[in-house]
Amino acid sequence: MGILCEAYGLGVPIAALPYLNAAQAAHPAYRQSLERLRGMGVLVAEYEPHQPKSGGGRDTFRWEQALVLLNPKVR
Repeated sequence: MGILCEAYGLGVPIAALPYLNAAQAAHPAYRQSLERLRGMGVLVAEYEPHQPKSGGGRDTFRWEQALVLLNPKVR
């Protein structure tokens, strides 16, 4: 967390790739956190939460999506 806080303060582009289940996403803090991050300029990937206890396809998680989000910022 310290590195992310410092990166934000230094103006370093940040991408967030949510990975959570529907029960976690139902908590009001989740939506509030996404709104706050977007308001700070953090690039947040779209993600459809998976069903609890399903694993959500962790073996096919799109790590490269962070690079796609950040590409316009670092050119």
